[in-house]
Amino acid sequence: MPDQTYKIEIKRDLRPSYYDKFHCLAEGCRISCCKGWQIAFNKKDYLSLKRQKASPELAERIARGIHRNKKQSNSENTYAEFSLESGGCPLLHETGLCQLQLAKGHSALPEVCQVFPRGQGGSISNYIERFLSTGCEGVLELLWKEPEGISFCSDPLNKDEEVTLIVRNPESFALYFQRIRSWCIDMLQNRKYPLPERIMRMGTALKYLVDGEKDILHWLNDICPAIENQESMILNRSECDQMLRLFLGNNIMRLLKVSERWTSDLTAIREDILRSFVISPENDGYVNAKFSTDLWISARKKFETQFEDREYFMENLMVSLLYQLKIPFVSSANAIWDSFVNFCNIYSFHRFMAVMSCREGSPADKNALFDSIIFASRSLLHNKGRQEIFKDELITNSSATLAHMAVLLSN
Repeated sequence: MPDQTYKIEIKRDLRPSYYDKFHCLAEGCRISCCKGWQIAFNKKDYLSLKRQKASPELAERIARGIHRNKKQSNSENTYAEFSLESGGCPLLHETGLCQLQLAKGHSALPEVCQVFPRGQGGSISNYIERFLSTGCEGVLELLWKEPEGISFCSDPLNKDEEVTLIVRNPESFALYFQRIRSWCIDMLQNRKYPLPERIMRMGTALKYLVDGEKDILHWLNDICPAIENQESMILNRSECDQMLRLFLGNNIMRLLKVSERWTSDLTAIREDILRSFVISPENDGYVNAKFSTDLWISARKKFETQFEDREYFMENLMVSLLYQLKIPFVSSANAIWDSFVNFCNIYSFHRFMAVMSCREGSPADKNALFDSIIFASRSLLHNKGRQEIFKDELITNSSATLAHMAVLLSN
């Protein structure tokens, strides 16, 4: 049978309403994108940096500050990287600004530095989708200031931005991606239920597609409304606490595995949380199973008191992440479920880090919360390989079930 192709003419953009409000905090940023993680770029930017005509001091900084990344597994966009100095880019000025940008202008920067935290790409949603990464303090500040939730806006593209996507042999539901995701976003913003329950209802609905439902209009018009109105499907606090050790064990293991070549305040957060649980990595990779849950319960109580009027912030965060990651993946039934499992993992880890911002010894304020969220986002969102590993672990252990997702969402 010959390939069936489907053309998608993309003539508009799609972006969250806060996208246009973003501006770099520059020297006012506490956790600069120039600190705390490895900054990689492509061959074109590497050669451009090597050929920069600059002052002797800047030229010397560039020469010692970039190097080829020769691992065979690296992609085109990780051809080279900055050699971190004390956890930061060697071109970072003490004022918090980039010396290369100060001397040569914005266009001299590698593309990753020019665009972060912005991102965009064509999508089967019929739009060029623009988003902002939650690994940036300025973006979290925007989410903090949207108590009514996230809306989206769209404008026509310039002619030179218009593109045509060719989809070959699409699954029947792939052509309904935008409507499927729109329902998921609406469900995430349905404040009739706590956020974990909204995610659980979203997963319950998606499971119908995974299990073979092909009539998308029936799914949208009949199945989804029925799931929205079902009786409670999330565990109560007592039941959640019974599963607390599973929830914490999963996220502590994640924390152990997200070590980076970092020397920064973000690494200090990780190490302090592990010390709080009296945990250190073992050679066999296992975690002390006797860690106390009292630390979490105390931090959770403080978190819920401290931020009781900011529950919308975590909602905004997860809507932003679902949109950025183009979840659910609709290339196949398995992809739908795998992407939902990944989303639950991401939520669970962000929730864990958010609550631990109120651990004993932490200031338990907005800055501490933002620092923890930035750590979680930079650890997972910008490392697709790690997302795959964590998701595959659940599948390998037969834990990628709706029941186990309830554990990830439970606390």
